[in-house]
Amino acid sequence: MKIKYTVGTYIKEEKELEIEDTKNIFLQGNNPYDGLNTYLGIWTNEKYLLIITLISGRNIRYEYSTNKNIYTYADIKEYLENNKNVKIISRDEFKEQLQKITSILKI
Repeated sequence: MKIKYTVGTYIKEEKELEIEDTKNIFLQGNNPYDGLNTYLGIWTNEKYLLIITLISGRNIRYEYSTNKNIYTYADIKEYLENNKNVKIISRDEFKEQLQKITSILKI
């Protein structure tokens, strides 16, 4: 008996997300592997441009630069391509998630 089945199917779908300011953006999506929320925040403060990714409530990836004019399009595009159901969120929502993660790191 022959049984036909599909091992894996990869569906490519083109989507768009309109972003007004690539140096002041906060996103929420879902990790495609575990379904948990992920977050991307890009903003500037008095000294730095920061790019912070919070992955599934247990990983933090961050980058910063003293050059506030660096190109952030590639970081945003990478996040969009690697997460599902991405939406724009407020700075306060992102800050709340960041505080949850950093509270675990108290020494």
